[in-house]
Amino acid sequence: MNEHEILREIGKLEDGIKQVLSELVMLRSAVPQDAVLRAARHGNGYQYFQRTKGSKDNGDYIRKKEMSKAITLAQIEYDERLLKSLQEAKRSFEKYNPTGITEVYEKALQQMSPGKRVLVTPHYISDKPYIEKWRAQEYERLPFRDDSPEYYTRHGLRVRSKSEILIADILDEISIPFLYEKPLRLKHGMVHPDFTLLNIKNRKEIYWEHFGMMDDKEYRDEALMKIREYEANGLYQCDSAIWTFESGKCPMNTRAIRNMIKTLHDVLGY
Repeated sequence: MNEHEILREIGKLEDGIKQVLSELVMLRSAVPQDAVLRAARHGNGYQYFQRTKGSKDNGDYIRKKEMSKAITLAQIEYDERLLKSLQEAKRSFEKYNPTGITEVYEKALQQMSPGKRVLVTPHYISDKPYIEKWRAQEYERLPFRDDSPEYYTRHGLRVRSKSEILIADILDEISIPFLYEKPLRLKHGMVHPDFTLLNIKNRKEIYWEHFGMMDDKEYRDEALMKIREYEANGLYQCDSAIWTFESGKCPMNTRAIRNMIKTLHDVLGY
């Protein structure tokens, strides 16, 4: 790891420390000073008790209708552990002996008992579970008309054209996760990009529109207006959006698309 990378990691850790400190101030104001949480196994679940830090008694039982109190106390404990780990990691990076930011966040969570861990909202999720959660999100796609041709990818996803089959299959082949026609709200309404990709490096979405009928004047004008709408919302080609085109005389170049997706694999952090 070079000096630039170390400084970048230190910056991430400093941002994390500020975020956790800010959250702790808010959370601590909602519970008594020195209050801590005790979790006790009960059947297939847990019972929760509030007690004073350093006390050995069982504490006061937290009823289900007061579960927000248990969640707050668990989050405080997690944040305090995480804050300590972040500060230790920052000192480690400053000594050019990095421990890795992912491990820091996961260590703080794993140090908690399972009963408390299930109540916590982690500040950082490592790449694999983050991708799985992103892919599992539910949303409403555009409906197909009754007379629409039926095109399916090799994994059974219904799409709207043969070109989209090729793009989807290559994305799957090269292991770039995507969401098909996920709604995106822009200033002047909702759009459904053909493909939404995830840049795992910065955890931002990339929107890919394939315009496949560019020799049709009405379609072409609508496509250009759609691109202008993306740009009006700060979504630009080579940054947050991808535009690909084809027409009857100039069909999609599958070799070029494949090479582009191979490049995307590295650019997006896969």
